[in-house]
Parts: sequence; C-alpha cells; structure tokens
Amino acid sequence: MKTIFFSFFLLASFFAKAQDNSSQPDSTFTGQIVIDKTHHTKIYLTGFEQTLDGGVYTTTFTFGYRSSRPTFDVNINMKFDNPLLPDGPIGFQYGPLGVGRYSGSGGLRNNSKYLFMQGQMTASGHHFYVKVKSKEKIHPVISGLDGQMSF
Repeated sequence: MKTIFFSFFLLASFFAKAQDNSSQPDSTFTGQIVIDKTHHTKIYLTGFEQTLDGGVYTTTFTFGYRSSRPTFDVNINMKFDNPLLPDGPIGFQYGPLGVGRYSGSGGLRNNSKYLFMQGQMTASGHHFYVKVKSKEKIHPVISGLDGQMSF
C-alpha cells in the first residue's frame, strides 16, 4: 500500500511540475536609472513586469509623462547585463498605452546588450511600453529618464 501511495505522489508531483512552465510576474525593478541633470525629459519609469514562460523572460518597461505639453527629443538608452533575444521587426516591441503615443526609431546594438530609442512621446498623462525578451534575467542600466515613479 505504501508503494502505491508513494508512486501516486511522485506521479502527481511530476505532472504538477510539468504543467507549471510559467512563473508569477516579478514587479520589482532591480536595475539602475542614470539621471542626466542637464537634459531633463520629464519621462519616468512608471511600471515594470518580468515573467518567465518556457525558459524565456519577457520584461515590460512602462514609461510615462505627466505634463500637459508634449515632449520632444526623448532619447532612452538601456544597457543589459545579458543579451536580448530579437523580437519584433526592430528587435524589440514598443507602443502606446491608453491614447498616448511614442514615435521614433530604435534598435539593438553590441551583441543585443544595448537598446536605444530616439523620438518623442506625446499626449499628457499617458504611457508607452518597451517589451524585450531574454534567456536570462536582465538588470538594465537606463539613461534618458528623470527617474522612477512609485508603482
């Protein structure tokens, strides 16, 4: 009887482990933001989420602007400690949240460890996101922002 119970327990734990291929999101930003005091952008990191699914980390950064006027010449640079996996037509995904808009260009460089975005973000009080994928957890150093808001 013990053998049957033990066998059932092993099979049940194996199937439970096999079905759980994603993990709960990590919502704690563990990178660094370098603030350039001479070029104020008024763009802030307003959200962060990192999930693991099938051995691939998907990290979403959300940026926002709280003024009633549009901002121009926003240049965001992100350096990563682990390489990114190319995803989307320019190697990463980005877009608006709400009715905000971020227009510009960008790309990956330095063996997919450096991401840059150049452009503008308009529509006050709205946000845009940058989504990247990697095989290992990433801890970025971000420049071009005025800081991190509490989230």
